[in-house]
Amino acid sequence: MPKLMISLDNKILDSNSMVAKRMVDYGVYDRLYIIVPNTIDKFVELSPEVKVWGIGGNKIKQFIKLKKKGEIIIKKYVIDLITTQDPFFTGLLGLILKKKTKINLEIQLHGDFFGNSYYKKSGFKNFIQYFLAKYIVLYNADKIRVVGERIKNNLLELGVNEDKIELRAIEVNKEYIESYQIKTDLKKKYSAYNKIFLSIGRLELVKNIDFLIDIFAEVIKEKKDYLLLVVGSGSQKNILIEKVKMLGLENNIKFEDWTDDHISYIKTCDVVLFPSLSEGYGMVPMEANMAGKKVIMSDVGVANYELKPSENVIILPIDYKERFINEIKKYE
Repeated sequence: MPKLMISLDNKILDSNSMVAKRMVDYGVYDRLYIIVPNTIDKFVELSPEVKVWGIGGNKIKQFIKLKKKGEIIIKKYVIDLITTQDPFFTGLLGLILKKKTKINLEIQLHGDFFGNSYYKKSGFKNFIQYFLAKYIVLYNADKIRVVGERIKNNLLELGVNEDKIELRAIEVNKEYIESYQIKTDLKKKYSAYNKIFLSIGRLELVKNIDFLIDIFAEVIKEKKDYLLLVVGSGSQKNILIEKVKMLGLENNIKFEDWTDDHISYIKTCDVVLFPSLSEGYGMVPMEANMAGKKVIMSDVGVANYELKPSENVIILPIDYKERFINEIKKYE
């Protein structure tokens, strides 16, 4: 089936990236024609079955140019399905193309956008996007593909017809994690610390790392040999680093860039912390649990669904500072 995919991830334009390789794998089953916002116009043929067009310009110009390119691709390659990466920018574009061409529209939900108030309250722009997505895009979609049970349940509570929802869970390879050969040993790298608490992922507001810094500021008043290691990149990184410096916490909170060796980090830390405000799934806590590591996380994504509370999995209400502090301090 030839598909038009509207993506936001311009790493697809890098043929050596993991996401590009994943698209090539998908192309074995369906021919993929992908359009994606980019800094400049660019075309890449990842394989005979997977072609990618990067579209440059500001947001408004990109939207107009993406629409035109989508119409051309639909006509030229006889597209059977339009699939979009989110219900907002790409979802609205997909809906416009659906109305113009009468082709079925699939919306992918990788985040739990409608399960709590985070996205609705995070600025006027996001509120408008939230409104359009909830009441127009989802209503007109032919299929909604979700990655977790929590998202599915929240859509059902919104009144979305269950027949429209397809749950396609993210696979976590337990055998790969268990057999992974450690390349970086945090116990050796940070041998001066008694316990190492790991936060790993994108450094964006929704990940709530600012909250984690406040927590650790309290924890180390009693646990001076505890380390919080924050691994990742994102728009908040420099802001977070400056906050740590301002609070004088550089000895107990350290930052590293994202690493492809993240499984080593998970396997050699003591506890994985996951304080997100909202998640569609939560690959990190799933991987940590499969590696036999203790997880302390907020009630988002896989929490209480794919990942149940246990001795090794502590699930706490979102932003519950005192509980997070107490659970971290309890760990000996």
